[in-house]
Amino acid sequence: MWSRAGAVGVACVLLAAQVVSVSADALTSDLIPGPPDGSWQVYAEGTGAKTKDDIYGSKASTVSGFVDAYDKSWSNDPAQGLVDRLERFSSVFWASVRLSESRTAARDNKSHSSFKVVSGLGSSAYEVTDPADSQGYLSDTIVMTQGDYVSVVAIAAKSEPDHATLLDQAHRQVAMIPVPKAEYNAIGQGIVSGMVWVAIGAGVLTMILAAIVIIVVLRRRRPTLQPALAPVSLSPDKRYWWDGTSWQDTSARMPPGVPLSPDGAQWWDGVSWRPRPPG
Repeated sequence: MWSRAGAVGVACVLLAAQVVSVSADALTSDLIPGPPDGSWQVYAEGTGAKTKDDIYGSKASTVSGFVDAYDKSWSNDPAQGLVDRLERFSSVFWASVRLSESRTAARDNKSHSSFKVVSGLGSSAYEVTDPADSQGYLSDTIVMTQGDYVSVVAIAAKSEPDHATLLDQAHRQVAMIPVPKAEYNAIGQGIVSGMVWVAIGAGVLTMILAAIVIIVVLRRRRPTLQPALAPVSLSPDKRYWWDGTSWQDTSARMPPGVPLSPDGAQWWDGVSWRPRPPG
């Protein structure tokens, strides 16, 4: 019995080393399935509720959204231990954050014998194996998330851990976790609403840009406006104008009907501005 307890203890230690998270309406303990078959016996010392401090210790203050957690443990001959921990978080977001942190830490931890991604077990599940500890126990652990929950399932044994048993427990655990439909719907509505506003914003921006382009094009195409020349005949050098009878000096007498500058001090000869003669 001691050896079986030791195996469960090793599995519990492995869970403590993993960083995970969780959430739902049912009690967390009710969402953990029983062992694969009747040969596994409940290990009371490794079964019960867990606080954030129990799991994360000195790092508990850095864990956001934690609600509660529960461990269920079983032992089996010869010297095998199986532990299923389920942590509940306040939202899908915090569960995902916790799993992401755990996954990164596990991937970078060179003490693991192996690290690999596991498909078919929720989002971003991963598995690590560890070499024999000081008591000679090998271990295999799967960490996964589903909705607001993160689960850590670990098996330890003196011989090669039973990988089929580990996978069976993990698959049944994922199947037990409820999908937070209300939260997903709220997230979906937020995304749709955001997309609508983005689309509206993009439409308004497009209209503004189009207006700017049109203005620029029109400005480029529009000829420079010059004052129109009155229907009067000027000499080629613009110094004289014909009054119908004789030539008049423009420096002494301004042609009738020619455009004037805003201040009235100059008149337009069709090419340039000329000083308005006195009088």
